Amino acid sequence: MQDTPRFNIPLPTLGGKQLWQDTYLYGGWRIQRHTLTGHCRLLDRGGYRRGWGTEAACEAILVEARTAGKVTLSSTRVCILLHGYLRSKDSFGALTTSLRDAVYDLNYPSTRAPLEELAADFAALFARVSTDFEEVNIVTHSMGGLIARKVLATAPPKPGRLVMIAPPNQGAKMADLLLDSWPSEYLAGPAGKQLVTGAAGFAKSAGVPQCEFGVIAGIRGDGGGWNPAIPGDDDGLVGLDDARMEGMRAFGTVKAMHTFIMNHTETIAMVLRFLDAGCFTADGTKPKD
Repeated sequence: MQDTPRFNIPLPTLGGKQLWQDTYLYGGWRIQRHTLTGHCRLLDRGGYRRGWGTEAACEAILVEARTAGKVTLSSTRVCILLHGYLRSKDSFGALTTSLRDAVYDLNYPSTRAPLEELAADFAALFARVSTDFEEVNIVTHSMGGLIARKVLATAPPKPGRLVMIAPPNQGAKMADLLLDSWPSEYLAGPAGKQLVTGAAGFAKSAGVPQCEFGVIAGIRGDGGGWNPAIPGDDDGLVGLDDARMEGMRAFGTVKAMHTFIMNHTETIAMVLRFLDAGCFTADGTKPKD
């Protein structure tokens, strides 16, 4: 595929869901790679396609837009949002609008590739974004936490803070149960199969982030949890104890289910506080589970 930009009509897109991988973001514009064809496209802040072809061709158009002042950075700090399995950047609704710094809500094809490949793609993007900002923080939901762990297990170039919301840090027991049925085995995708607990799960070898990080777990608050198939309290998909991991600077709980916890008002308040001060509570003490 040629490096010169292809003929383009700036039409609106759906923004990229399970078939597009964000490879670079700058000031709200994003370069995406199609998981099946390998070709790339450049989207502006409104989701309009401004160019397509090779990644180099999209890069050239982005450089032109930056030079012309059409796309700029509004902050020296950025927060990257990593969604969970079967989700997209759109799952971070209220959280996205509540963050005070620049927000890069990353899209990646969670059902199309193994976690090692998804982590490698994120590592490349993280390295590039780190050159554009003085501080890079990350907030994740669910499986996104495992991707961040893998990348941050080696010292990041600019170690900001990490908040993992409802992460299956010990794997997810629901993945163990669901993958026992033949439909799930074929429909889960490569990454879905890696969410199991134990030695076979990706969580076992994802590593410990080399930065300050906190974990927010979802609970029902009655000790029994939302899901009777999961021992102890849980958020419906991830058990309370399965969210914990060594090295946490802070650990907090929110009475919310897995699907909605990232946009809960308590979750948002805890995320903002941790990114600013490295703790979940105003006095810096560890919240009660």
